Amino acid sequence: MIDTCPIHYWAKETPEHIAVEAGSVCLSYRTLNRRVASLTQQLKRAGFVPGDRLVVPAKGSLKSLLLAWACLRVGVVFCPFNPAFPVTQQLNLAERLQAGRVCQTESDNDYSSQLTSSPLTPITLDFLAEAGSGESPALDGSQLCNTIFTSGSSGTPKAVLHRVANHLASARGSASLIPVDQNSGWLLSLPLFHIGGYAIPFRVFLAGGRVILDDAPDTLAERLEQQAISHLSLVPTQLWRLLKAGFTPQRTQLRELLLGGAAIPAPLVAKMTSLGLTPKVSYGLSEMASQVCTGIPTASGVVGKPLPGREVRIVEGEIQVRGETLFCGYLNNGKMNPGLNNEGWFATRDKGHFTSEGALVVEGRLDNGFISGGENIQPEAIEQRLVDHPGVAQALVVAVPHPEWGERPVAFIDWHGEAVQEQALNTWVREALPGFMVPDAWLAWPPGVGFKPSRTRFAELARARVNFTV
Repeated sequence: MIDTCPIHYWAKETPEHIAVEAGSVCLSYRTLNRRVASLTQQLKRAGFVPGDRLVVPAKGSLKSLLLAWACLRVGVVFCPFNPAFPVTQQLNLAERLQAGRVCQTESDNDYSSQLTSSPLTPITLDFLAEAGSGESPALDGSQLCNTIFTSGSSGTPKAVLHRVANHLASARGSASLIPVDQNSGWLLSLPLFHIGGYAIPFRVFLAGGRVILDDAPDTLAERLEQQAISHLSLVPTQLWRLLKAGFTPQRTQLRELLLGGAAIPAPLVAKMTSLGLTPKVSYGLSEMASQVCTGIPTASGVVGKPLPGREVRIVEGEIQVRGETLFCGYLNNGKMNPGLNNEGWFATRDKGHFTSEGALVVEGRLDNGFISGGENIQPEAIEQRLVDHPGVAQALVVAVPHPEWGERPVAFIDWHGEAVQEQALNTWVREALPGFMVPDAWLAWPPGVGFKPSRTRFAELARARVNFTV
């Protein structure tokens, strides 16, 4: 299937409408189209052909966004890395992708000098140049377009490879429940190396709306009151901090709030609903180009029904998915691993079930479950109960070896304010879960944790701090 590039389409239909807002810089659809057209020509002059892979240490800068869409038009596979990764790790990932060139689009010059002295050949582009796009640039749905590295929480990160059609289907299915129009402004609050960040421009540009880059010095609470941000994607802890800063939806233009990435606290949903803005929750994964299910958080773990273009089934307690958004496979050393079972389904390793109304309930990762004294324990079930406590902002539970029980749960807690006594938390968990699921130790949330904590790292910390003896 061939689609016209939406940026080009809106450059013809509404040329002066703002497409990208980056601090004090605003680009109309006409200007955005001309800059992407120039970068497209520059990539071709540099010898890039469809299927080539370009490494881009990219968060969410204007340059990164421009380059991502220029790569789409050329057919170059855009390979964003987390710039915070050590250079040696990035070089290893680039080797696995068999990528030979890199483009620095972020502002860390010291980092740039380290990376460009590597075997990767650096390329320099003029991001301010403009050019006419000539005939309507087409986006071939079958064309390979990007990689996203999984978090690696269960081992070595995997390179998820997508086609253009995956992202177009993802955006169109998302719009069925989260409408986007020309008056919409969606904050790019997630990085482009994360599937949730890479998906946002597709949703916005298809509708002719505005992508608002997350690079202003103001706090999020201030920006929401000052800028025309109508759509926002956050993890629960970000929303807790926003509320603590005095956020009130009525003083903003916000009309759609999407939560994901962690257990959704019932008090948080209740607070937002009381303020007049009911959030939506989502279940998604890189292998399905972001959202799979989306809905209203009616109960613990409920993430809504599958969006159009997605299929979900449960096999022996495991969530399996397929559909128009399903990735091509994992790319490793030039070889493609489809990552699917014999029936063409992707086994997520997530545990779940459906409600009687057909909504998906996500119970946690099958890989995270452990046995304690002969009892099966799913850490996410404990985490959900903990974040439902009004004093808990976020929680993460890991298994620590125990000489008598095999393993026992240990909980890390991030408090809203003053810490709650351990006995009160023990009682809180025991009121909803079996006694064997009450954590045996409570640890403070470590500093400097990003929006997606590493369960492996937390397990290492717990085992270093807790030593059970009989």
